[in-house]
Amino acid sequence: MFIEELGRHLAVCSLAELERMLKMDARFWNVVSIREPHIPRPPSLRYAKRFHEVIFDDLERIDYQVASTPPRSEHIAGIFRFVDAHPSEPILIHCLAGLSRSTAVTLAVIIRGLFREEQSATTIAPVVARAVEILLRLRPQARPNALVLQFGLEQFLAADHIQLIVSEVSRHPILVENRSVKSRSNETQ
Repeated sequence: MFIEELGRHLAVCSLAELERMLKMDARFWNVVSIREPHIPRPPSLRYAKRFHEVIFDDLERIDYQVASTPPRSEHIAGIFRFVDAHPSEPILIHCLAGLSRSTAVTLAVIIRGLFREEQSATTIAPVVARAVEILLRLRPQARPNALVLQFGLEQFLAADHIQLIVSEVSRHPILVENRSVKSRSNETQ
């Protein structure tokens, strides 16, 4: 989907949807491929114009007692460098389910595109509302990973703005509902 405010095509998908999306528009998308350490590189990335891989688990809290590969600020900084290296070019961001990590990165990219340096605390809510609206057009079932979103926002915002935005996102009614759908599905498994 072309996002007028960003001046570029932007898409989000799951690993299962990736091949169909890339084959449909071969060599069109610059892909950000987010996956877990145990998931091999998707062969369908050969249909991408370019791709950037990052490997980390879908965690919202870093627990040093559990063996995992948590998201780190450096992962997200690398993603932003990749996105910035291809201005105005189409970007497709995927993760395993296309719901949490990929939507958090996408939301940070959108917010950055909408945000201006002179924004004050009183003008953050409309920017966040518009960014979430765009995200939900791209991925109606989005439930952005809060830690990945925070790392994304750290790439271009001051700490006080980050906390306000994460708080706004965590209270957005549709995103809250999407998270509750996840919780209900986890309870029935």
